[in-house]
Amino acid sequence: MLTEEIKIPADGRPIEAFTMHKKAKPDRAFLILPGRGYTVNHFLLDFLWRMAAEQGFFAVKAEYRGYTYRHLGQPYDHNHATNDARFVLDYLASLGYEAENTVVCAKSLGTIATCNLVVEHNRRFHKVILLTPVLYVNKNDGVFPAWVEFNEKVRQAYLVFGSNDPYCDQATARTTFPTARIDCYEGADHGLHLVGNYAETIEINRQIIEKVKDFVK
Repeated sequence: MLTEEIKIPADGRPIEAFTMHKKAKPDRAFLILPGRGYTVNHFLLDFLWRMAAEQGFFAVKAEYRGYTYRHLGQPYDHNHATNDARFVLDYLASLGYEAENTVVCAKSLGTIATCNLVVEHNRRFHKVILLTPVLYVNKNDGVFPAWVEFNEKVRQAYLVFGSNDPYCDQATARTTFPTARIDCYEGADHGLHLVGNYAETIEINRQIIEKVKDFVK
């Protein structure tokens, strides 16, 4: 397995990322877009990255500059995350990986960036995994309208979240994404943790990795 730490050129400071793949050049790419508080070193994201490489993908996990350079006051919101993701996708395209042969696995803030990439920038990804998607900030205000258009443009989506997630719930997810694969873990929060039960949290993460592995076949 080949692993490399890279710096992707962008407008200003570069984007730090890590790649992993087998010796022969893979046919497809697998891109991890992390959350705001859930970085590329988050347990689940790191092991999904490793799993993807083992399954024959060109696996990339890219950190937002707002996190890498937070001590320098780098801006850090969904618009900046989307912009960073566009530079990463341009890098993948330079290697021959267009959106059509790229699987995106996004967490939290990364799900909003992914939605923006599909709706505003017309990126047609092969498959999309949405870990704890931010469908709304306040449930009473309804789902962000862009998710409806996202659902129309993405052929295969897989949503994963917990029943205690404040930004997503099972009924809303199934209404918004009627054909998507959906898994909701009872009692899990936005970090996909069961508070006070670390052993079961690890088991949930193991199940998610195995199910994502099956989804991306």
